[in-house]
Amino acid sequence: MLNVLKALPVAIVAIALAACTTPANGAAEASGTKITAAMEGQMTDDGTAIKCRSMQVTGSRFPAKECKSEKAWQEFDKIMAENAKSSTDGFQRLRSGCATQAEGTC
Repeated sequence: MLNVLKALPVAIVAIALAACTTPANGAAEASGTKITAAMEGQMTDDGTAIKCRSMQVTGSRFPAKECKSEKAWQEFDKIMAENAKSSTDGFQRLRSGCATQAEGTC
């Protein structure tokens, strides 16, 4: 029983460290190589060049440099535009005026 109690903190630390070392989603290209800032301007497997952007991080004064292929940046921009449009539409149409009144007497 005493050995189990000694091994428990070691197991917890090992699990925590394993979780910290797993890469985030999208951190690697399909080929398995991680894109870094040093690779900016090089060609990817899909035939587009690698571009880097400075992204503002919430809660930090320092921007993070994120690098992706041009194709991935186009997809990223498309998703961000769709999110912005749906949020704007929601506030302008659904969450203002008559839609916010419980009785709907407009």
